[in-house]
Amino acid sequence: MSLQKCDQCNTQFKWSTIVSSIFLAHRPIQCNQCDTNHRVTFFSRIILSLLSVVPLWIFGYIIARQLSLSFSYTFSIMIIYSVFMFLLFPFFVKYNSK
Repeated sequence: MSLQKCDQCNTQFKWSTIVSSIFLAHRPIQCNQCDTNHRVTFFSRIILSLLSVVPLWIFGYIIARQLSLSFSYTFSIMIIYSVFMFLLFPFFVKYNSK
């Protein structure tokens, strides 16, 4: 599991560049070395969406209710999970130069 590299010159993108791209609605990334534009693949968008929504839904609506967890406890766990996943998203997302 590593960060994405440029398809043309093999320069690794910075973690902060990928995070800002994801946070700004999957904005394309331009390589600093060769100026090649890279766009998020459709499959990566699906994976990121599933990793953000499905586990939260399963925990919030199924597990938390079965265990009778309080709202504040459930909400805290969901926030911690969201922050943790947001920090790992740059390792899951893939870009293509087209």
